[in-house]
Amino acid sequence: MPVHTGIPGLLRAFESLRATHPEFVLATIVETAGSTYRKAGARMLITADGAIHGLLSGGCLEADLCEHARKVFESRSEHTVFYDMRSGDDLIWGLGLGCDGAVRIRLEHLSADNDFAPLFLIRDALERGVPAVVMTVTETGHNQIRAGNHYLYTRYGPAGSDILPPELLEAAAEVLATERSSLRELSIGGQPVTVFFGMVSPPVRLLIAGAGPDAAPVTEAAALLGWEVTVTDHRESSARAERFPAANRVVHCPPEALRDHVDTGALDAAVLMTHKLENDQRYLARLAEEPPAYIGLLGPRARKRQLLEGLGETAAGLEDRIFGPVGLDIGAELPEEIAVSLIAEIQAVLRDRRGGHLSQQTEPETGAVPDAAAARSGLYAMVLAAGGSARFGALKQLLEFNGQSLLRQAAGKAREVLEGRVVVVHGPKATRCQREIAGLEVENMVNEEWESGMASSLKAGLKSLPPDCPGALILLCDQPLIEAAHLDRLIEAWCEDPSRIAAAHDAGGHGVPAIIPRRYFQELLKLTGDS
Repeated sequence: MPVHTGIPGLLRAFESLRATHPEFVLATIVETAGSTYRKAGARMLITADGAIHGLLSGGCLEADLCEHARKVFESRSEHTVFYDMRSGDDLIWGLGLGCDGAVRIRLEHLSADNDFAPLFLIRDALERGVPAVVMTVTETGHNQIRAGNHYLYTRYGPAGSDILPPELLEAAAEVLATERSSLRELSIGGQPVTVFFGMVSPPVRLLIAGAGPDAAPVTEAAALLGWEVTVTDHRESSARAERFPAANRVVHCPPEALRDHVDTGALDAAVLMTHKLENDQRYLARLAEEPPAYIGLLGPRARKRQLLEGLGETAAGLEDRIFGPVGLDIGAELPEEIAVSLIAEIQAVLRDRRGGHLSQQTEPETGAVPDAAAARSGLYAMVLAAGGSARFGALKQLLEFNGQSLLRQAAGKAREVLEGRVVVVHGPKATRCQREIAGLEVENMVNEEWESGMASSLKAGLKSLPPDCPGALILLCDQPLIEAAHLDRLIEAWCEDPSRIAAAHDAGGHGVPAIIPRRYFQELLKLTGDS
């Protein structure tokens, strides 16, 4: 039973089988509740002879799904199956899953008659290289939007020639913003339409610089996850495609020419494995121009410091993206073990996870969006007060307005709405500023790198927040007309959907105060300067 992981693997299976299999059944999870093996958006391909490609459960549902697929092949239609494992009833069915969750799965018949939709749309989305949403109409009472219709939407808008109603486009844009597949019931022109919005994200793009023997297991482990892997080396004898069959590309070029051959700005992660300090330095200098979220360096911490020192001022802003020694602590020694450790660390960083034991987490990081009560009770305020006030000519934080300093006003209003959960980030004259807000029972954080710009204060504050914090209310200390009532309204708006960003709006556009959900913290940590 061949199993291909992820959407890229599913498409590879489809392309290899299409010449010999004229039809398929595509099984897609469209809705889940509670604990399930896979979440909405997971897909599996079933052939007429019962072979499956992909997994929607740990092997528990697949046999039963194949039975349902057989009926779909016979009827050449669509069918939806619902499994509820939240009680002992599944024992009666002979499943005995005990997963404490429920899952709804849609089965679609695919053939040349329907252009193998939506697989071609998914392939189109991946080729575009940007996150996209594939919309599937599952039920409809609309006289123009038919069940089984598929549409593609990217950040550039709808793809293709279809003119789509605004209700559909707005919902697709929301799914794209949250990156969470969902089944939604819409009212389009007063008529009910149920649509599954499935996220299609481009694969992780990994660069391995150094084509030594230990790069092979890293390439193979990444390929198993469906990542797009490029291996590069300045030695022609090492940079040979036959040595790395799991890689998408093998590039022979000197480090200085890397950007001529690889779109470094599109990379998600890079690992330097040349085993020579000079060569790693040359590759790192090229990557620093458009750094990915993760740059792994082999060797001890002293080697990492040496590499960063060699970059000089270029190293500014890279500290949060450089990882060395690489990998999670799993006791890895052999190349294959190190590869597992390394790939796991990249996965954790890109998904904003800590990589600890799930069994030891008091509140497992499932990625679930908290409800309104949990969101408000866990929300933290972060007052950014580390500016040098260069244009103002004096320390703006201590300027008095209506008889009270701007700093004390901002911290006091934050404490009024989120008592006990306020962090104030200080910069110059930190001791004096802390005395100014003495007695307010806030947590003080000093940003020693305040001169590099506001982004450093933002990152310092984020790192001080507890791991279960669902979001951060970001405030500046020089907005004295912002009242606690304004902050309350902003929090209420955010609590309506804690997966989204809530921001203030005025004549100049969107800005702070703003509430950023935890799912975006990793992106904030990539900012530099005054961004």
